[in-house]
Formats: sequence, C-alpha cells, structure tokens
Amino acid sequence: MAEEIVEERIYTVPFYPKLNSIPRKQRTPRALRLLSEFVVRHMKANKVWISPEVNERMWERGIEKPPRRIDVRLSKDTEGIVEVYLALPITDAVVTPEVVSVPSELPDTIDDIDLEEEDAI
Repeated sequence: MAEEIVEERIYTVPFYPKLNSIPRKQRTPRALRLLSEFVVRHMKANKVWISPEVNERMWERGIEKPPRRIDVRLSKDTEGIVEVYLALPITDAVVTPEVVSVPSELPDTIDDIDLEEEDAI
C-alpha cells in the first residue's frame, strides 16, 4: 500500500472471554471480526487491511482455537486505511550470556590431577 503513514501504534488485542460463548466452529472467524472491530474503534479507520502473517497466526491452531490475544502493529495512511501487521518482538532487551573463563592448561587424564595440593580444595 503506497500511501504515506500518518499514525502507527502497537496494541495487544484480547479475544477472550468474548469467544468463550461462541460455538467452537465459529471462533477463529469471529476473532478476525473482533480484530477488525477493535482496529476501527481504536484507530477511527475507514477500511481495515489484515496482513497474511496476522491471518496465518490467527488460523495457526485451526478454527476452534484462535490465540487468546495477539500483538499487532497498526499503521494508518492519509486515506484512513489501517494496515494490521504482527508486532515485532523488542530486540533492545537481548540478554547476552556471561563468558566463563576456562583455565589455559587442562589435565589430559584424571591421573594428572594432583589431589594433595592445597589450592585444589
């Protein structure tokens, strides 16, 4: 979609407990309608376009078990069309593992270890 982005937001859209009272074979289609209604309500959209990645995530577990909630990125263009994409995970909070120092000289066999040294205890 080749329009200029006016506004962009990230939301977590909850689907339950609204889907608990819906028959099992209608839950994922209803969840997609709830997503569209959520987008229209929160972004004041004229039209909603849902990306294939969001659609695949919704249908991942079949028609009976849509996700309980989904994180989406909503971008609105100048014509009022809102595009719904999956929200990317935050990569700024990556935890780097600690580096453990290994002694440079390791014994070749267990017989090479001197158990009587005072430093070994």
